Amino acid sequence: MLRPLVHPCQNVCKMKSAYIRLLALSLGFSALTSVAQFRFDQVRREMGTLLWKTPTTAVFTLTNTDTTAVVIESVRPDCGCTSVDYPRTAIAPGAKADIKVTYDAALLGHFEKIVDVCTNRGDSRLTVSGDVVLQMNERPDLYPYHIGDFCLDADQVEFDNVRRGDKPVKVIRIYNAGRQTITPELMLVPKYLSVATEPASIRPGRTGRIFLQLESEQLRSLGLTQTEVFLSRFKGDRVEADNAITISATLLPETANSTVATASFPQATLDSTALFMGDLALKKELKREVILTNTGTASLEVLALQVYNPGLRVSLNKSTLKPGESAKIKIKARRFKGIRKGRRRVLLITNDPVRPMIVIDLSIANAG
Repeated sequence: MLRPLVHPCQNVCKMKSAYIRLLALSLGFSALTSVAQFRFDQVRREMGTLLWKTPTTAVFTLTNTDTTAVVIESVRPDCGCTSVDYPRTAIAPGAKADIKVTYDAALLGHFEKIVDVCTNRGDSRLTVSGDVVLQMNERPDLYPYHIGDFCLDADQVEFDNVRRGDKPVKVIRIYNAGRQTITPELMLVPKYLSVATEPASIRPGRTGRIFLQLESEQLRSLGLTQTEVFLSRFKGDRVEADNAITISATLLPETANSTVATASFPQATLDSTALFMGDLALKKELKREVILTNTGTASLEVLALQVYNPGLRVSLNKSTLKPGESAKIKIKARRFKGIRKGRRRVLLITNDPVRPMIVIDLSIANAG
């Protein structure tokens, strides 16, 4: 009888896990939870739509959060269509290393590939997925944002829930609705963004992609960082509101999503995270309040309170809350005459280790 094939890395990982469980039982532990002493910026990458036979690489960044070195013992993809490049040397405490996973895109259709990572400090599994097509989709109705002859599927990019060291990637797809080949370029790109365009030039009726990678180490401050980059439509193009793309990044504190090590920790609770502000046709200024309460057992610190959109103002009467204390978040909205992109939101970041980021969504009638 034929037996299903088992990947060698799976055997190694299973043997290691079984040995650890037996060791724990021999020491008298009633239960054991295996926790890797490192973290990845992401364990799943959506690579989007790839052109047939155009190999594409996804990068996963590993951070050693332990006090001893991490050694990658093996990195094994589940298919020969996927190749991997990873460091063979030890990763020091606090250091980072990149694992590059390349898919050859030799088969048409949807793909989802798994890469098993075995280390001396724990194991992990990475996944890449996407679709392979003969040519990019050429339907212009899928690209509702117009900048000259460029048609984009988005004119704003949001990097949410970012931790220092993460390098998330976002993609903007472009359709060339003109009659000449275009070469898209972004102007006034900040240091914390890396930009790549594929292909470099887009023929009439064809599509391309702009890849935006956030270099979170370059972000200066905690919370929201917001800017605009500008898509150049032709050589010598000017910086104007018409060709602006809004970029937002939200950097969380280092305690974000970490395991709560003590029985005493703060907990941020809001009485509402979705508000209807009112109708700006009836009033020049709308006002609402949200109550923030510390329902935890340690002091709650408000680290950032910001707005995503112009026309909004926010204030707080107290930034440190003892257990059981409350504070008022006052929100004001005025009509804004300029171009406003994205949802109306208020961002709250605290030292709550479980839920460090809370977003309040606002809706306003006749806001312009």
